[in-house]
Amino acid sequence: MVSEIELIVLIKEGDIRAFDEFYKRNWRALYQTAYRSTSSQEDAKDLVQTVFINLWNCRQNLNPDAYKPSYLFKILRNNIINFYKQDSARRKRLEQLLYLDEVDQYTNEENLMAKELSIVIDGEIRELPRKMQEVFILSRRQHLSVNEISETLNITPRTVKNQLSNALKILRTKLGMF
Repeated sequence: MVSEIELIVLIKEGDIRAFDEFYKRNWRALYQTAYRSTSSQEDAKDLVQTVFINLWNCRQNLNPDAYKPSYLFKILRNNIINFYKQDSARRKRLEQLLYLDEVDQYTNEENLMAKELSIVIDGEIRELPRKMQEVFILSRRQHLSVNEISETLNITPRTVKNQLSNALKILRTKLGMF
């Protein structure tokens, strides 16, 4: 029987069969942990799949000598934290929408002005450089953290922060009149 370390070495080399074996050995414990945290079979499955997808995508960076089984659980823990952050943000937006429906605090004129402003903002966002635009949209519209954006776009967290800062400066300057 091949050890976990040997499997990591093979995975690093791109061996899909080793990855499959590694998955079979580890998925259940990760799933149980995710299920205890979410109480949802679907969410737990998604979280575990994300762990293994990230592992495969970053396989070239694996260090078999430094590998510990707790590594997978750390990745899962971070995924669960991000899951709840995103879930919390979604709930807040839903509550805001429901509140707006109940109160109907905006007049037609205010609604029209808000729509026009939204169109102008969208246009200015489209004028940003491509990478800056991606970072801004992932941050402000998809509510991803700096680290999540960094992982998604394969750029450093510092670059993400700089891109966001520059995007906000540009937008403030261009939208200052509003």
